[in-house]
Amino acid sequence: MCVLTNKSSHANSSDEAQQAQRRAAIENALRAHPGVREAAAVFDESDHLAAFVVPDDGFVDDVLGRGTAGSTLVSKWRKIFDLSQFSREATSTSVGFNTMGWDSSYTRGAIADDEMHEWVENTVSDILRLSPKSLCEIGCGTGMLVMRVAPHCDRYVAVDQSPAVLERLRQQLRTVPEVAERVEVVESQAANIDGFDENSFETVVLSSVVQFFPNAAYLTKVLEKAVNVVRPGGHVYVGDVRSLPLLQAFASSVELFQAADELSAGELRDRIRRRVEREPELVISPAYFLALRRSIPKISRVDIRPLRGRADNEMTRFRYEAILHVGPDNSVAFDGDFLSWAERKWAVDDIRSLLRQHPIQRIGIKGIRNARLEKDLAALTILDGADAGFAAGELRQRVVTNADEGIHPQAIFDLETEDLGFAVFLSWAACRRDGSYDAFFVPRESLHGVALPAINWPKPDALAFARLANGPGQLKFHNELVKQLVAHCRQNLPEAWAPDKIALVDMLPRTADGEVATQDLLNARLA
Repeated sequence: MCVLTNKSSHANSSDEAQQAQRRAAIENALRAHPGVREAAAVFDESDHLAAFVVPDDGFVDDVLGRGTAGSTLVSKWRKIFDLSQFSREATSTSVGFNTMGWDSSYTRGAIADDEMHEWVENTVSDILRLSPKSLCEIGCGTGMLVMRVAPHCDRYVAVDQSPAVLERLRQQLRTVPEVAERVEVVESQAANIDGFDENSFETVVLSSVVQFFPNAAYLTKVLEKAVNVVRPGGHVYVGDVRSLPLLQAFASSVELFQAADELSAGELRDRIRRRVEREPELVISPAYFLALRRSIPKISRVDIRPLRGRADNEMTRFRYEAILHVGPDNSVAFDGDFLSWAERKWAVDDIRSLLRQHPIQRIGIKGIRNARLEKDLAALTILDGADAGFAAGELRQRVVTNADEGIHPQAIFDLETEDLGFAVFLSWAACRRDGSYDAFFVPRESLHGVALPAINWPKPDALAFARLANGPGQLKFHNELVKQLVAHCRQNLPEAWAPDKIALVDMLPRTADGEVATQDLLNARLA
């Protein structure tokens, strides 16, 4: 009897088996290194093998020295904040409105007072929606939030690491004794708030402070402690967070604003790249907060919201707030399909009409193009396709003539103030790189007084979890770890089996069934 075989099929099976064996050997070798928490090996379309590694934070901090460097950076920021309070302008500021250090990345000058007033009032409004009676603010600064929120609380603990900043706050509190009697001022670094009992606050606030943390691992330590001191049913409010998916758009926006008309496209691209690579502040993806539930089980839900505000500045365009719900979530839950804005391209009037036509129906709209960012994103698109001789002045002219199709988020927020009967909620939880947002409209009567209902927002794709934060000042530590891992693989694997490339990621993206999303990993390397 003659058995016919498919030699090509056997060859392919043999190749696949060998590839699987090599992947497994590399992953096992990497996981054996103390600097590795997770590892995955992936072949690309050219059969080159890339290894993706999630570093062990303890190893990077303690063995490679990032922890010491982080402490140095924290001390550096403290000195900067101290010095900001010794100027004549700082001593003459009005009570509750000391904005020293709030400078524009565009002009390098102070952000206008009216814009700062809008920012602080919107922040206060969002915090008060949480109805806090006992509150701890980490990084309270000179008290812009303290003076406005403390009158609504029974207990307000104001924490900051800067002695000069806290002395300025104490001076202000002495002028308003009815506020001072509710406020306890504590000098401490954010990561050292160990003097409070578990479940001792209803709310912990970190507003416009996490960008000064040295790395995401430090932020996680702070949030672990913050969640621990919040009682079930309470919240951790993290405000004014710089968005990682929008970091390149932000860098492009600033560099184009500052560029001379004759600056070439090639040089402008180089400046944008350098700004991103040398970014000194911590920039966080919304996906970081969504992933926290895996490491901090006390977090039951996370809301990610673009900032309110009509002002056109780097805060309203490129920052967001994250609200961590602590303990069992007993709030009203809302599900529903989201209509696609891209398919209809509604204007605000169209959405208003939709709400009037369906006064008792919950309505969700996903992927609303963000008018705040349209010109910045258009500039990036034009610049990507421009030849090196294209000049910045011409690019600015092209961007100005670009059509506006999106909706300003504040225009959606404002629908809540109209006589439509709907509460309005916006989300950036989908982590899209174009800054588009999702909206959900709930008839007020169905909320039953709940301020923050649980909404089943559109989810980010797995790729969003591969990179959760930038690494300010961490390049040398990452390079050292990669160097060690390359040597480790050469020592523990056959010479021909070592990976072609080793890349560090913040998390291995996974499919719905828990498998590593290999294509997303390859996309992360290219992003």
